Amino acid sequence: MIIGLDYDSFAPKGGDPYYRKAQNIINNAPEGKSVTGWRVFDGSRNRYWLNENLINSRYNIIHDVIYSYYRAGLDKMYDSEAEARANTLQSLTQLQAFNKENANTMILQFFMQGKVQELVGIFKKGTGEQKAKAIELLSELDIVNASRYKQDLR
Repeated sequence: MIIGLDYDSFAPKGGDPYYRKAQNIINNAPEGKSVTGWRVFDGSRNRYWLNENLINSRYNIIHDVIYSYYRAGLDKMYDSEAEARANTLQSLTQLQAFNKENANTMILQFFMQGKVQELVGIFKKGTGEQKAKAIELLSELDIVNASRYKQDLR
């Protein structure tokens, strides 16, 4: 899964072959009372659902979001900070649309987890309009850290 996510950041849907391999691993995982997190019935937040979210064609937009966030956003921060910030906002807008159509998916939570400091750093130097838009988007996408975005980006 990690290799797939990395490849998704370099090419649109670049991680597909690795998600398929991960699916084979999940499908062949041993069953037993002491082995959990590999099956559909082991809860709604586990290896099965993370992989399912990444191979489900209904969620294809997430691959575009991952690609654009890294390639058009983070990778451009050195050369063109303003353009990269605008592109990152666009990626977050796509992610918001994804979330509205597919609320509470594991992949959204997985993507947002651990990005607080990174996102604050990106938008801290932004214009007032960019900060306001970022606060709006991030507060909706990452509810757990909404107060942190509001505090750090004001």
